[in-house]
Amino acid sequence: MTVQPSVNFSPAADFYDRTRGGEARGRRIAPAIAERTVKGPLLLDAGTGTGVVALALTDLGHSVVGIDLSHSMLTKAVERIGRTVAAASLTALPFPDGTFTQVYSVWVTHVVGDLRAGLREVHRVLEPGGRYVVVPGMILFDDHPVSRIMEEIQSRTAEADDRAERIVPLAESVGFTAVEVGELEAATHEHSPELIASGLEQRMLFHLWAVDDTVFDRQVAPFIETLRALPDPDRPVVRRTRRQIVVLEKRGRP
Repeated sequence: MTVQPSVNFSPAADFYDRTRGGEARGRRIAPAIAERTVKGPLLLDAGTGTGVVALALTDLGHSVVGIDLSHSMLTKAVERIGRTVAAASLTALPFPDGTFTQVYSVWVTHVVGDLRAGLREVHRVLEPGGRYVVVPGMILFDDHPVSRIMEEIQSRTAEADDRAERIVPLAESVGFTAVEVGELEAATHEHSPELIASGLEQRMLFHLWAVDDTVFDRQVAPFIETLRALPDPDRPVVRRTRRQIVVLEKRGRP
């Protein structure tokens, strides 16, 4: 089986926060991580990106270190949380066995080329009984017409599915036990169909970066036209999206 390379988000570093919600998004997600971890022991942010979740957790009293594949994203993270970050892949963590008691990844596992290898690495650097909290990147959409279009684009162009139904069996195969599978509170979005269509044309979504132009014209362009054909395409519409949360525990106790 051919393993896809992990996605490096360096091309998105300059617009990532602006188009994904920035620090406000980090503050919205951080409490869910904080509720499932403890203050005191060092917390590894595996895939820290621009550091928005790590910053929010630091503000909540946690001690956080981060790794990310993208040097450009880490430059943004350093501006937020200081030099407590390192350039590394989830599939090759630069830490000895059993370094951490708690690790988390937010919007990361869907872009890891070899997810089993990544889960195996997190398992390795955790102590027995350690916890890995995952917020998958795959979105669960509502039934708004715009959402249905976005869901169809996601299903056609995103190669990696990191929903709980896939993560849990992989995690169990490397020695984890799933102790929680749930959903976070839905997030509300207010964008016009035209703004979304423009973002699609600019390939703001990571899973469009590597799509061949011919495939893009066939798989995505028709949906852009559909968005612009909706009534009042310049008027913002309110949509709600959901994310899962999965808590994995390394089997055994120290």
